[in-house]
Amino acid sequence: WRTQEHGKRFTQSGINNHNAALNRVLDEAELNGWIVKSMRPTLLNKGTKSESRGSFTEAEHKQIYTALRTYYKKTKNPKAAATRETLREYALFLANTGVRHGTEALGLRWKNVEWYKHEGERYLVVNVDGKTKGRSVVARDTVEDYMDRQRLQNPRLDYDTFDELVAAKSNEFVFTTRLGHVASIHNLNYAFNQLLDQLGLKFGADGKSRTLYSYRHYYATRDLSSGMTAHMLAKQIGTSTPMVDKHYSKYSSLLNAKLHSGRSMRKDAEKAPTAGAQGVVDTAFAMLADGTLDEAGLLATLGVGKADYDATDDVRLNALSAKNAGLLSDAGLLKIMDG
Repeated sequence: WRTQEHGKRFTQSGINNHNAALNRVLDEAELNGWIVKSMRPTLLNKGTKSESRGSFTEAEHKQIYTALRTYYKKTKNPKAAATRETLREYALFLANTGVRHGTEALGLRWKNVEWYKHEGERYLVVNVDGKTKGRSVVARDTVEDYMDRQRLQNPRLDYDTFDELVAAKSNEFVFTTRLGHVASIHNLNYAFNQLLDQLGLKFGADGKSRTLYSYRHYYATRDLSSGMTAHMLAKQIGTSTPMVDKHYSKYSSLLNAKLHSGRSMRKDAEKAPTAGAQGVVDTAFAMLADGTLDEAGLLATLGVGKADYDATDDVRLNALSAKNAGLLSDAGLLKIMDG
């Protein structure tokens, strides 16, 4: 019956939700003595394994948000245009916060937005409540611009600046269209799916379809690629560390390809001699200044006269300073400059 109603086999996650609800009913029945434990059926789960949703590449995301700038102008329907205008800020918000599309994002009110100040810096925080218990999400810095544009779309808001609105703790919903209506999941989904079809981006290279919820996946992969730990990411997006590992572990080696390839270590090794050489130069001239190294020792330390010797700008500048201070002879200065 469930498969027939749904049109396809349920996922294991969906069946788990149904089984949990049914177990609550059976618990109540057993508590009231209407059934005994031996009468309780064994609840099976033969659903399909859930798969991670499709995501967007950086280039695809840029293509989408570029198109969203004028998307609202390409319809004569006032309601559709208003939805598309809000969709621009909504999609950018999802892509830069990791907040769940739907209840979490659309339930957000301006009073849930605040500035968090720490060590002289301030961070934009949105407090969401949805699938999991409420949590505070630190938004990327660019989100301030998106939300500032969004406030201008609500005709009921009368504040001169974004900071004034945040301080006012307004009970108005954040994602309200220019017509004064809270954007609906259905309308946003419809508008976004139409745009993806027009851009040829409905399906990714992996064959998976993309939706607004895919921006959560996009956000997570970006964080992991920047070196974010699974535990820190889980706290930000409101899920468990095992769930992050389950859905994103297969990407981790690719996201950190530079690290795994050893290029980062080679680059660090290449930089080390430069930093060390500069340390030797500074130390040598400092010792010349305090009298613990003579001119001949300085020239030998710098490698003057060797085939690969090349006076850097720092060496030349230090040599001129030493000559000006009377610590270096004319002959010594010429040897350092000319090699």
